[in-house]
Amino acid sequence: MGLFSRRPKRVEPYDLFADDQEQLEIFLGRGADPNAPRELEVSLTFTRQASAEAASEELRASGVWRELCEPSHDVPEWTIVATFRGALVPGLLREAIDRGHQVADAHGGEFEAWTAMYTTEEKAAWGVEPL
Repeated sequence: MGLFSRRPKRVEPYDLFADDQEQLEIFLGRGADPNAPRELEVSLTFTRQASAEAASEELRASGVWRELCEPSHDVPEWTIVATFRGALVPGLLREAIDRGHQVADAHGGEFEAWTAMYTTEEKAAWGVEPL
C-alpha cells in the first residue's frame, strides 16, 4: 500500500474501515446490542444490467440471500440488497462489508452502504411497535 493509497484505513477493535466503525458506534450509541442476532443489509449498485445479474448470481451461489432491483424513479442504477444474519461483532459486519466490496469490484459495481436492523427486543425497550 503506497503513501497515497485510496484504500480506507482499518481500525480496531473489529478491523472495520474507519467510516464503518464510526457508523457502528452511532448504531450502538442508540442502544443496539452488538452481540444480538439481527439482519444486516449491504447495498451494491451497478450501471449495467449484466453486471448486476452476474453479481447477484455470485452472491446466490455462495448462499447469500439477495434482492436485485431494477432502476426506477430517480435511481438510475441496478441495486442489489444482500442480507446477512447474526451478531454484528466480532466478524459478521466486517465479513459482509468485505464480501460486498469484493463482489462489487469483481463486477464493476459500487459498494454503497450497510444497514443493521434493530431487534424486536430493542424496539420493545423503546416502546416502538415491532414490524
